[in-house]
Amino acid sequence: MESQIAQTSKGPIEYTLLGKGPMVLVCHGTSSNCFSTDVSTPLVEAGFSVLTPSRPGYGRTLLKVGPGAAEAAAALIALLDTLQIQTCEVLAISGGGPTGVALAAMFPQRVTRLVLAAAITHPEDRPNEPGYKNQTAFYGPMHNLMWGMLGLMSRLSPRSMARQTLAIFSTHDPADGIRQLSPEDIQKICRFYQGRSSRQGALSDAAHLVGAELLETIHQPTLVIHSRKDNSVPFGHAKWSLMHIPQAELCEAGISGHFFWVDPTYQRICQCLIAFLKAG
Repeated sequence: MESQIAQTSKGPIEYTLLGKGPMVLVCHGTSSNCFSTDVSTPLVEAGFSVLTPSRPGYGRTLLKVGPGAAEAAAALIALLDTLQIQTCEVLAISGGGPTGVALAAMFPQRVTRLVLAAAITHPEDRPNEPGYKNQTAFYGPMHNLMWGMLGLMSRLSPRSMARQTLAIFSTHDPADGIRQLSPEDIQKICRFYQGRSSRQGALSDAAHLVGAELLETIHQPTLVIHSRKDNSVPFGHAKWSLMHIPQAELCEAGISGHFFWVDPTYQRICQCLIAFLKAG
């Protein structure tokens, strides 16, 4: 799969576009980019088009294109304009949550439905979360070296890498969790570490703010996909979304925590996600 560069009014934006059908715009998570398609694949198979830009600071999209959540949202609207896409549904994952929130709140005429998947929606409270310091330290000056080592480990010992991932990203017992994962799930986890990670993008994401007032202006139907076992973006973010977004509903993920797309319940999650998007 190859990416393309769109010359938008906000600057060049890298993207991939898969499938044919109603448009879903994906705001990818941290340590991802436009090539992150594990969540996109079932949508394409269900008859959707999936547009995945590299958010500002990731891939070949420069940070200056949209350094804040609001600016990033405006940049993605400029991408839609360039590609002549009038409306879309938005799927915001993890660190892409604030951008997805800003898109739905600021451009209601362009966004018909919103999905928040393991998404950060209360970034203002992140410094109070137990694992926040460790997460920010991961994106320190040695990040590229550490990421390269993780990629190597994922190739040499996939099962051990998957088990360690569960130990970090889920509060569920990792020994039990690894027993419930399929070989395909383990491959998906390893592919995550074999992609590219952007320290610049992650540090920019950490400064994104949205506020309860912005969430309360989202009047599109919203699906919140989140696990109570999420050890990276705690379930409190889902509660915050459900509390402040008027038309929000919950689809609970399971034992894999933040890595909801490798969960034993993922087939059920996909059915919930597809039914929600098709209802639009």
